[in-house]
Amino acid sequence: MPKGKKLAKIGLTFLGVVLLGAAGSARASTLVTQTALPGDCVPQFKVEMPVFGPAGDLPRVDALKHPMLTVKMKEVGQTVLPDPLRVKYPSKDSLGNPCPHIVFQDTKVWAYETSDSVTRKVLGPANWPGVTLEATRFNPTLVKYENELPAFDVRGRGMNFVDGLVQGLLTVDQTLMWADPLNLACGPIDCTKPENARNACCKPFVGRPPTVPHLHGAEVPAAFDGGPLAWFTADGRKGPDYSSVGHPGAGEAIYQYNNTQEPGTLWFHDHALGATRTNVYSGLEAFYFLRDASKEPKNLPSGPYEIEMALQDRQFDTHSQLFFPDGSGADVNTSNLNGPPTNPDVHPFWNPEFIGDVAVVNGAPWPFLEVEPRRYLFRLLDGSNARVFRLNFGSAPVYQVGADDNYLEVPVRVDRVFLAPAERAYVIVDFSNLRGETIAVTNDAPVPFPDGLVPGVDQPGMARIMQFRVSSKSVSDSSCNPKTECRRPIALPRLTDGRGHIAPGVKIDKVRRLALKEHSGPGGPLEVLLNNTNFDAMNAPNILRDFPDAISEQPRIGTTELWEIVNMTADAHPIHTHLVQYQILNRESFDVDGTQGSGIVNGYIGIDNGDSTSVPGAWAEAFGFPLPAQCDNADPLNPCPGFGPPLKYDKGDTINLPNGQKNVPLVGGNPDVGPYLLGDATPPAPEESGYKDTAKSVPGQVMRILLRWAPTSTHVGDSRPGVNLYPFDPTQGAYMWHCHILDHEDNDMMREYKVKK
Repeated sequence: MPKGKKLAKIGLTFLGVVLLGAAGSARASTLVTQTALPGDCVPQFKVEMPVFGPAGDLPRVDALKHPMLTVKMKEVGQTVLPDPLRVKYPSKDSLGNPCPHIVFQDTKVWAYETSDSVTRKVLGPANWPGVTLEATRFNPTLVKYENELPAFDVRGRGMNFVDGLVQGLLTVDQTLMWADPLNLACGPIDCTKPENARNACCKPFVGRPPTVPHLHGAEVPAAFDGGPLAWFTADGRKGPDYSSVGHPGAGEAIYQYNNTQEPGTLWFHDHALGATRTNVYSGLEAFYFLRDASKEPKNLPSGPYEIEMALQDRQFDTHSQLFFPDGSGADVNTSNLNGPPTNPDVHPFWNPEFIGDVAVVNGAPWPFLEVEPRRYLFRLLDGSNARVFRLNFGSAPVYQVGADDNYLEVPVRVDRVFLAPAERAYVIVDFSNLRGETIAVTNDAPVPFPDGLVPGVDQPGMARIMQFRVSSKSVSDSSCNPKTECRRPIALPRLTDGRGHIAPGVKIDKVRRLALKEHSGPGGPLEVLLNNTNFDAMNAPNILRDFPDAISEQPRIGTTELWEIVNMTADAHPIHTHLVQYQILNRESFDVDGTQGSGIVNGYIGIDNGDSTSVPGAWAEAFGFPLPAQCDNADPLNPCPGFGPPLKYDKGDTINLPNGQKNVPLVGGNPDVGPYLLGDATPPAPEESGYKDTAKSVPGQVMRILLRWAPTSTHVGDSRPGVNLYPFDPTQGAYMWHCHILDHEDNDMMREYKVKK
């Protein structure tokens, strides 16, 4: 626990273990011996930020001119850390320890390379992050993805592999439910026992890496959504949901993106089941812009004054390579903040959340960017595994004009830009009155959020992200003024009024009350689940009883649903839905343990003493007594891990809504949270009041969101149950909803859903 920090009563074990490390350590180790380089030993503001498009050395790819693209996934070397011959490195870290000697060389990463499929000309070099693709609305893009990623060469030694080093550095835990191209079917296994030392399941995966690109935020058919089971490998192995246009070669898949949705900032990244955290960490992410001048605010800063920025945190070793903790001896040194895996007897390499100590923007550590004294449009993405950013741009005025996939009605003046993993913000930053000044972009968001390490206190370096250097020359600026202009030209279809109420004319067809639940072992978290259900629900009798295909969320096409997401964990979880974007209705606190105002003993979750003396609240008590035979009663607050919700998913209940609707069907299988609500329902912040595909569910709160299974551009009243308004059939196949903390979604915090006719 960080000094001076008080943890929430829920999830005490989770944060304590993540920040301090577990009592034991895994018996396994990395394939390549590494020594972690403390982030304090990396110089700040010495590297210029890589820029895409007209202002930079990296291009953007125009998909209108090149409608047939090939995107290859390759392992390449990339200069990331500053050259010690040109930049002086610190001699000591923030604790006064001597900084280790660094061997400066290119960092091996996995990267997307883009070329024209017809001419085969490379349009965007392999890079971390990948070169941005720019598509034009209503003009389809056909993308052939080619997986050329190499396997680790187990015969090699040291850091000088030609191919395969990345897999040797970023350990895939085969005991997770994962893509499993070698068909080992491992499942949890006690890898700490000597008799399992040679078991292949207790070793890092070595083979052709499975990958599948997901276009995050896209309205696309399930076949081209890049779901976690649609993976493919360079040697021709395929996941059960693999799909493609035509019949490409081994290690290839062709996806068609219709680009019919509203314009905005999308991104694509790898989504392979159980390996997303390592594949994205390796560098497999890139922006995807969708343009439509008729729907975008007029005269936004453009050309060299529109710049995309992918914000991430990373850790490096003394050989300039990526470092990802997996339980090896190097994990316990003072520079590593993750600790060894929490329960190595179950998952030998999995950690609940990755915490990096180097801020990285567009693949550069703590970079600087030279700007003119005028307005810029920055498209920001939190591409981290788990880190939340709360950014301050110093004395520069900041106006947010868009979030995730859509533009806001009007610009919103913001003091800080608040992003969880996968969230995007389009902000206009005005440097007009800052000629000759240097602006530091600072960050004050704890990790894990909200009660973890604090930048500037527990993580000194992470309080700073990058630096702007404003030139002293005078320039003209004809871009729109966000104080009075930069407005969305066509009204946003409103599901909510943005102030905490359901918008007039919006009919709610169903309410789903869904819980976020964490389960722990002796050393800390074992998994975090959606509605107490594993990804495949095979151990969830309360789900399988009513859903033989194990898919419990089955909205009807054309309907609008209200989801109440009850967060019973200690983390803020960025909840992402595939296919549909949603609007946040409000967030409201509930009485966790009976001491916060409901007057009901033990509250909704219960009193957490961290051991068997804990007292269950309403959620655990809903399983009944005696507990079902299949339940694990070791933890009173978590009596039935993975069992599904405590009650029947659809008991025929109904609910009356504040907009006057009565007897709306209520499903989900969780006990009524209403008596425990504290009456502090808060509307979304103005900058998150439009459409979102990812939003933060905060501990001890119910987040209410409105989802409609129709294109976001559909006017209120035009969507009707049973009527499909998409230009494709979304009832074919399955989509996902999940937490976008990558370490969580890799360990079962993800569920399929399917759209019914």
